[in-house]
Amino acid sequence: MRTAHFAGFFEWPSEHTGEEMASMMDISQTTFTQHLRAAENKLFAALFDDTVTVS
Repeated sequence: MRTAHFAGFFEWPSEHTGEEMASMMDISQTTFTQHLRAAENKLFAALFDDTVTVS
């Protein structure tokens, strides 16, 4: 998530696509998306849930 943030992935329009982000990190786009969604889930849970369990 940090890499995506500093690479401008969350800007509109995005400075880099998910495919480009994955390539920068030498992983598949599917893996990038999976890890990004997991990080978003943890962040939103921390912001909006009463209790957060980190595994």
